[in-house]
Amino acid sequence: MESVLQVISELGVGIWAEFIDILPYLAIGVLLEAIIRTMKWHLKIRHALTRFGGYAIILGTLLGVVSPLCACATLPLVISLLLAGLPLAPAMALLVASPLMSPAGYTLLNWELGPVWANAVLVSAVLFGLFAGYMTLFLRRYGFSEELIFKNSLPEGDFHDPEYPVEELRCDCGQQLSHRVNRCTHNKFLVFLAKFWEGMIKIGKFALLGVVIEVLAIQFIPNEWVSGILAGNGVLPIFGLAFATIPLHLPQVTAAAMLYGFVSPEFGEGITVSRGAGIALLVGGPVTALPVMGLFIAMFKKRVLALYLGICVSGTLILAFSYRALPFF
Repeated sequence: MESVLQVISELGVGIWAEFIDILPYLAIGVLLEAIIRTMKWHLKIRHALTRFGGYAIILGTLLGVVSPLCACATLPLVISLLLAGLPLAPAMALLVASPLMSPAGYTLLNWELGPVWANAVLVSAVLFGLFAGYMTLFLRRYGFSEELIFKNSLPEGDFHDPEYPVEELRCDCGQQLSHRVNRCTHNKFLVFLAKFWEGMIKIGKFALLGVVIEVLAIQFIPNEWVSGILAGNGVLPIFGLAFATIPLHLPQVTAAAMLYGFVSPEFGEGITVSRGAGIALLVGGPVTALPVMGLFIAMFKKRVLALYLGICVSGTLILAFSYRALPFF
């Protein structure tokens, strides 16, 4: 019994120490996101998406990179933009790029894995968004025009309306603390503080989850197994990670926190993550969120889910093998 309690105590101490270590950098990223949300800069770009024609794919990709939204929060937004007249190509660019990068994600990656990895994932997010957008644009003539993608016609109305009839798309943001503060005070500074608190709770739980998974893995999984997957330079680790992460809900912050423990000599095993395997995990994990695929199945025709998965898997593999082949980085 004492040995079990000792193991639990050691796990708790390790998890707490790692989480406290990344907390300042998490706070910096959340601070940037709170400023963006308070000033509503992402909303201004979003409203411009439907008016920029051929440039909308580029704009959708850039919005995805600066947006603090994960894949699960981006898909209802994408559906609302589609109903407002946005073509599927820029909508797909936004949906793919958004979970791969955010201000909080960048600051955490920069601290946990270093600026080289942070910039590599940033470039990957931009390239992935452009790839998704232009591939969808190319396939538009083959049954992917906006009027052919939904299973059923969606009722008109505002997703923010608590009475909107489609429950999967109904937004409850009006109940968020920042919205309540705004209705009561209209004070931007108080709204900013509320948004900062919301961001710390939302992103902090994903970072903590990554730390928990990593600490448990180090404790119970042989180091040579983990090292063989993450540090391996062959093709099998890339394919294995790319396909293993498809059914997982692995947000970028969680994936980065997991890797941090493995590469950190202070907290983990000091593993040097290979370029291909690292990109496969940091890109492939966040982009194929299981809840997103569930909403795809409910709202869209099967070929749209197939297109999304095809883009996610092929894009992950292309990026992973491309980074693996680079003579630098």
